Amino acid sequence: MFLHIILERHDALYVVGSLDETLELRGVRYHPTDIETSVIRSHKSIAECAVFTWTNLLVVVVELEGSEQEALDLVALVTNVVLEEHYLIVGVVVVVDPGVIPINSRGEKQRMHLRDGFLADQLDPIYVAYNM
Repeated sequence: MFLHIILERHDALYVVGSLDETLELRGVRYHPTDIETSVIRSHKSIAECAVFTWTNLLVVVVELEGSEQEALDLVALVTNVVLEEHYLIVGVVVVVDPGVIPINSRGEKQRMHLRDGFLADQLDPIYVAYNM
């Protein structure tokens, strides 16, 4: 298992996660935590977020803490935040209830289980937006 490591000036070393978890889009590797953090910070009603790829598309799953009327507004917000901060186009935004994103006993997001649930249409989303 390889680790995704960032080496910066001033002899600082940051271990930000497993290289296995990185997303590759258009030949560039992205760490999902960076994208997820940007999305969570973008709105107070976003309780949790997870990202993964489906074919060549970036899928963003957000857990909505609040009224379901906010779901449609979150789609545009999430799309814009990811574009502005990471220069990525979001292919699919899925808005779900809190607790849908699987987390293991160590508190790690199970992105591949989430991806499998998405592909099997088992997430019971509040709203899904496809941007193809």
